[in-house]
Amino acid sequence: MLRLPQRPVLSWKKIAEIAREFSREHSLADRDYPLDVEEIAECDLGIEIRLASGVLEEFGSPAQIAPGNEHPIITVDADQYRQGTSFYRYSVAHEIGHYVLHRDWLARVWQMVTSVESWKQVVLSRSEEDHKWLEAQAEEFASYLLAPEDVFEPFFAEQLEKLSGQAAQLDPEDVLPYLANPVGEHFGLSNSAAQARIRKSDQWRRFINANKRLPNGE
Repeated sequence: MLRLPQRPVLSWKKIAEIAREFSREHSLADRDYPLDVEEIAECDLGIEIRLASGVLEEFGSPAQIAPGNEHPIITVDADQYRQGTSFYRYSVAHEIGHYVLHRDWLARVWQMVTSVESWKQVVLSRSEEDHKWLEAQAEEFASYLLAPEDVFEPFFAEQLEKLSGQAAQLDPEDVLPYLANPVGEHFGLSNSAAQARIRKSDQWRRFINANKRLPNGE
């Protein structure tokens, strides 16, 4: 069995910092929303996007990154691409996350791939723990990429302001799916992905602390 390079070790705080730097380097705050993920991949990072049938069925995800002769390639599910679903967009952002966060690690792994058989050996040599961590890191980056801090925080502040005067009577967990609706629509996220992005916000944590219900409903 192959011995793979040690996986990158990144804290959630570090991933947020990298995403913030990426957003500012590529002026994501000045772009239209929802963001064009293909533009980020192809124009900003030089990653080739290729359409193929059956990607979702084969991999369980509409997008997969792999090495190319000159540039990395993100192969995307043709049906999901045509539909432009939030699932598709998040999956492309996820693969961009792998590239941004794990580029050096991926380069070393890809050097081991010389055939379909060697690729299978790479996959078999990857531990379940390493796989989970790499996927979780890319997922975290994708959330910040699609809703960058410099754009998300002012937008979310406006949504919280609309609750002014009502918040004291509301349980924050009951409010969360409601707040996720405009966030999801603006940033092109599913309701569950929008909720996950909201939970990363300091504003949300302050909102929770300010609206915690006292014992006996006081």
